[in-house]
Amino acid sequence: MPKRVLSFGGGVQTTAMAILMAQGKIQADEVIFADTGAEKPETYWYMDNYTKPLFKELGIFFTTVRQNPQLYEYCFKHSLIPSTHWRWCTDKAKQRPIKKYLTKADIIMIGFSVDESNRAKNQERVYPLLELGLSYADCENTILDYGWPMPLRSSCYFCPFQPWLEWNWLKREHPELIEKAISLEAHYYLRNSKARDTMGIFGGKPLWKWTTGIQSEWEFPGEYSCYSGDCGH
Repeated sequence: MPKRVLSFGGGVQTTAMAILMAQGKIQADEVIFADTGAEKPETYWYMDNYTKPLFKELGIFFTTVRQNPQLYEYCFKHSLIPSTHWRWCTDKAKQRPIKKYLTKADIIMIGFSVDESNRAKNQERVYPLLELGLSYADCENTILDYGWPMPLRSSCYFCPFQPWLEWNWLKREHPELIEKAISLEAHYYLRNSKARDTMGIFGGKPLWKWTTGIQSEWEFPGEYSCYSGDCGH
């Protein structure tokens, strides 16, 4: 018998889906979370204190899958950094572990809202938020109306797709994670020295430049840049 399995990311949309399950608006038999080992600490805390207890209360089994080694260690071992051009890290650390666990008969539920309906191209998946006509803002309201705090946007702390405001937040709240990200980038340059001034994990550009204030060529608004001190340092 095929299962309806929610691919859970821990961010706003799949958190809203958990609440919609509690309200009987979405049905699922299981929830699966691909743990990269690199989510922000707040994401793990939120899951442990809000969504996991809710799934347990609903009697929905929560499964965690992982690649071995996990993403940061894999990148360091092979002198790699995540890319903005080819999302190999998503495939390696999320899609493959999930695919390995599930059967071909299982129905995978994805949390794309109507704002990103263009991403819903895989006809073998189902998209409950699209079926319900819910936007990202609707998901936020679902969470707030339920009385829960808003979760962070789910992503690895060294994700190259993070906007600079999130890097600023990370540098202020978790300087140790910024240091780990810089160390990963520096390790990559040991084997790719020519890339040091042009490539990195800050939107595809060098993170080390941003953290040292060498960023004028990127046209950031100075009042919000980390160099100005507005990130808290």
